[in-house]
Amino acid sequence: MKLQFEYNRITRERILGAIEGLSVEQMIAVPEGFGNNVLWNFGHILITQHLLCFKLADKEPSIPNELIESYRKGSNAAAITEPQKDLDYFKANVNKLIDLTEEAYEDGQLAGFNEYTTSYGVTLNSVEEAISFNNLHEALHLGYIMAMKKCI
Repeated sequence: MKLQFEYNRITRERILGAIEGLSVEQMIAVPEGFGNNVLWNFGHILITQHLLCFKLADKEPSIPNELIESYRKGSNAAAITEPQKDLDYFKANVNKLIDLTEEAYEDGQLAGFNEYTTSYGVTLNSVEEAISFNNLHEALHLGYIMAMKKCI
């Protein structure tokens, strides 16, 4: 699983690189043809990884609930009320949340996993599958961020 966490870190570094230099106004703009914005995609990946790994293992999330509600699957950019505050939180925790997940995984805290079928159509049967799927999910949203950046 070490390699999966390394891939996750690489993708997040690419995301940080993609958003570097964007103003908050640019990050919250919803480009024509898109349903969300750069900030939502950035926050969504952090929230989703945490929910896939912790919530599905019946562990309390360490991310504030208001952020979870604003960036989880099914939410949209309209739920973002404090973009600068959210952005600051996500940037400060982008790697800490991977570390937290890796530590919890290594300690066996995520072993009690509840099966879940994603909107992508993949059924996750273990935390290992969730960690692997998360990398695909984050790469997908990195692609959205890159495409949106060209439109703003």
